[in-house]
Amino acid sequence: MHSIQKVSKLLDIPAVTIRAWENRYKVVSPIRSTGGHRLYSESDIHTLKWLKNQITKHNKKIGEAVSLLQQQQRTSANEVPAPPMREHSCDLANTLYHHLIDIHSSCSHQTIDLAFSLYHFEHVFYHILAPVLVRLGEEWEQGIISTAQEHFSSQLIMQRIMHFFRVLPVYENQPTALAFCPEGEHHHIGLMLFSLFLRTKGIEVIYLGPNTPYDDLDRLIKDKRISIVAMSISDPDLVNNIERWLQNMILELPNLNIVLGGKAFYDCHSPLSSYVQASNKEDWEAWYQSSIGITHLHRSSSKP
Repeated sequence: MHSIQKVSKLLDIPAVTIRAWENRYKVVSPIRSTGGHRLYSESDIHTLKWLKNQITKHNKKIGEAVSLLQQQQRTSANEVPAPPMREHSCDLANTLYHHLIDIHSSCSHQTIDLAFSLYHFEHVFYHILAPVLVRLGEEWEQGIISTAQEHFSSQLIMQRIMHFFRVLPVYENQPTALAFCPEGEHHHIGLMLFSLFLRTKGIEVIYLGPNTPYDDLDRLIKDKRISIVAMSISDPDLVNNIERWLQNMILELPNLNIVLGGKAFYDCHSPLSSYVQASNKEDWEAWYQSSIGITHLHRSSSKP
């Protein structure tokens, strides 16, 4: 969603003109933030841009342009199409972002509920919630939003994501995964989304989250018969410690499936490079099919 100042600058239409078109002709319907400010969607911007083109390029008066718009809407809905899925997802993400930084819990949950009613839950996670989390993290690091705003927002979204960990089924014939960020690493958005991907495959995920010490992890992996270890880091200073710990684990458990992610590995040339996965669902699916797939299809039959 965009403020009237941003729309005015983007389209080179004075804000007073946008308000006049809105009030007189009802051509756009911006929502209001909790502070009462107008927020315009991509669809609103498309409409305003179309009206301006009619005026500047076809010498129409605003009343004539509005009449033509209304006529096209009546005769063919396809003439002024609804925003595609991607644009609508961006609108919802922007709406959610503004509710979150306004610390408005009920409106934030209502927006998430609307998203789930419109799209498959995976689309909501990867194309609405994840971009909002990334934006919040970046703006917190830049000092644009406060620590309180970032904590409130990330916790609310994480609660919604964790709900699916409880309701998605676990299949007996699938392996068990361990997911964590090592001690000193607090960014776990990507790890959470990858863990959710594993859960959609029916894989049980023991999610330890951020800032996890290495103490006793080797015992946990053996006791719980962990087959997959997923780790994510953004701090390159942590790579050496991870490398030492993983090399020891691989010597003890050579069949352990390692998955690494996070920006710390983007330019990594260590022996860990072969375990690094990209941050998109398509690559995760390819990894799953090649590394897990039917390998563990009958694993449950061998359990005591």
